[in-house]
Amino acid sequence: MCLTIKNNQRTLRRQVVFQFEGKRHIPFVAKDHEKRHGRDTIWTLRAKEAPDHIKENWPGCAWIVEVNADTTTRRGKRELRQHLFITSLHGDN
Repeated sequence: MCLTIKNNQRTLRRQVVFQFEGKRHIPFVAKDHEKRHGRDTIWTLRAKEAPDHIKENWPGCAWIVEVNADTTTRRGKRELRQHLFITSLHGDN
């Protein structure tokens, strides 16, 4: 199971964002670079085990995931997008 954390879930969103801030250890990081349709995008995925306080409120949750898209268009316009998820999948699968 994988659930998107939406903007109207303020408390959960704040708790997950906090887990990816600063110099915290992130055990899984993957990057990809894509040039398509006049856009230059760098995708960054970071994942870590969900902390206990999130697991308590979301039974079955195992990991939290952050996906960032840093896009630049031909005209130089830059857009940063962040997507957050909680998942029941374990990192050792």
